[in-house]
Amino acid sequence: MDRVKANEAPIAGDTDRIIAGELDSLLGSPMFMRSPVLSRLLQFLVDHRLRGARAAPKAYAIATEALGRSADFDPAVDSYPRVMVGRLRALLDRYYAETPWVHRLRVPQGSYEVVVQYRTSPPARVAAEGGAEVAAPPSPATPAAPAGRSPAWSAYASWLAIFALAMLAIFAASWSLSNSVRPFAGRVVPPPLIEVSPPAAGETGVSRALARAIDGKLRDGLRRFDMVELLSARSPGGGASDSRGDYRLDTSLVRTTEGIVDVTLMLNRVSDQRTIWSEQLRLNQAQVPEFHEIEPAIAQIAGDYGVVARDQIQRQPDSFARGYPCFVQFQRLRQMRSAGSAEKVDRCLRESIEQNPRDVPLLAALSLLRYGDWQPQRGSAEGQTAYAEARSFAERAYAASPRSAAGLFAMARANFFAGDCGGGNAMGDAALRLNPYDADMTGFLGLYKVACGQREVGEPLLQRSLQLDSSYPGVPAVTLAYLLSDRGEQDRAQDILDAMPSPSNLEPQHMAVQAIILARRGNMAAARQQWQRLVAYTRQRPTAAPEEVLRQFMITPVVINRMASTVRDVGIITAPPAR
Repeated sequence: MDRVKANEAPIAGDTDRIIAGELDSLLGSPMFMRSPVLSRLLQFLVDHRLRGARAAPKAYAIATEALGRSADFDPAVDSYPRVMVGRLRALLDRYYAETPWVHRLRVPQGSYEVVVQYRTSPPARVAAEGGAEVAAPPSPATPAAPAGRSPAWSAYASWLAIFALAMLAIFAASWSLSNSVRPFAGRVVPPPLIEVSPPAAGETGVSRALARAIDGKLRDGLRRFDMVELLSARSPGGGASDSRGDYRLDTSLVRTTEGIVDVTLMLNRVSDQRTIWSEQLRLNQAQVPEFHEIEPAIAQIAGDYGVVARDQIQRQPDSFARGYPCFVQFQRLRQMRSAGSAEKVDRCLRESIEQNPRDVPLLAALSLLRYGDWQPQRGSAEGQTAYAEARSFAERAYAASPRSAAGLFAMARANFFAGDCGGGNAMGDAALRLNPYDADMTGFLGLYKVACGQREVGEPLLQRSLQLDSSYPGVPAVTLAYLLSDRGEQDRAQDILDAMPSPSNLEPQHMAVQAIILARRGNMAAARQQWQRLVAYTRQRPTAAPEEVLRQFMITPVVINRMASTVRDVGIITAPPAR
């Protein structure tokens, strides 16, 4: 009989690869294809594990996020998640009973966590003919004792070997600790946990229904982001969780006699019980119970450079530890354009991926970073290397999780940069369906669509991006300002540029559009002065053609040519384009 061990992979990255590979095999099997509910449940449990969750998912999260139950689900009185997980265990056992395995997925009794179970010897094989079992060959890890030596001597030798290995392990560990200069080496820091408290509301049936609706809206939105992890710490009517979140989102709801609903959201840092962000909304009857007006709050809390990310940076500004701290530094680099941190971000992203090769957000981040390296070096060998690596990391992100927003959008971006608008649109739209609250993804998808000649669908996405989060809008906001200016709406375009926080006014895209707006307003001297600032920023000759200047920070040839033509049309540059 084969002996088995549960969850004893030597390296976390190996375990994640095994889990992901087994998931693909399971979901592609006829047994699971005939059971879409259990397939969805297995996918949810595996995704929770691969995100590096520090605790198993709660019954409430399983019911509402995987099994389609409403936000008023009460696990204290409804055993549906436990029953369905029991059925999943049985289906897994049936699958592996018919499939030879060296490692398999299990959901242990009394737990909702997916683990890997390993054999200590290869499984028995089924012969090709007749169906007879063929004995597995002896495991190389347990050779037979040499002839002439007693079992007692073999046992003694085994203990000696174990003792020697233990001493070597202790020596190696002590050497590593004494010589390491990286305090976070060997582990990947997961995203912060957010606990969503049950909304405080009145005792009437309507108030309780509204509280359940807003609770479901917040949970549904937050769980879609990679920068935070949702802790289903308490369910309505449930008790306290054993786990402790890093942040707690408190919500109160007051309904007036006129039907107006006042909603207050407060995000608290658990460690010191300090409120770090709050928002008050007044909603009329037409705005509930969908609560669309809460979507910007969700984006601002959990976005790429949202409230949680900025709070983490403020508390640990110099941390480039593997995992989440590195990911936050990458987002900070995107917003602040701090050239001094680019090398550190590149290094910590690579170290994080080496530790966890299937981490989709980190793979997507490194892909985008390398596309940024390619941009000013196109045509050179270094540029081609950067482009190839950027594409490779995007493909790895998509392969690791083709059903995640991050994986899909990484591949969408790669397709757009390759000039494949059809592929970019298909994957970008799919990514946005998975996370319609992501301001950054919404804005860049709008930008890419505009570059592909789809202004009628791209511009609304740019506007939606600003509606979701205007605090750090970046290139999508500049693109929208350019489109408005092109349409003759100079005041609206200027308002967008003026609202952008520093250091956005030092962005080359910002400088270019600002010069165009100034020229269209008739202030040609200021427009030309602004253009020369841009030329100096890009380190080009004062007489460089607009195409050469714009090519230093833009990628798509169509966009470069269009903006260069605009620069000439408004009179900033009078020389004709080079032939």
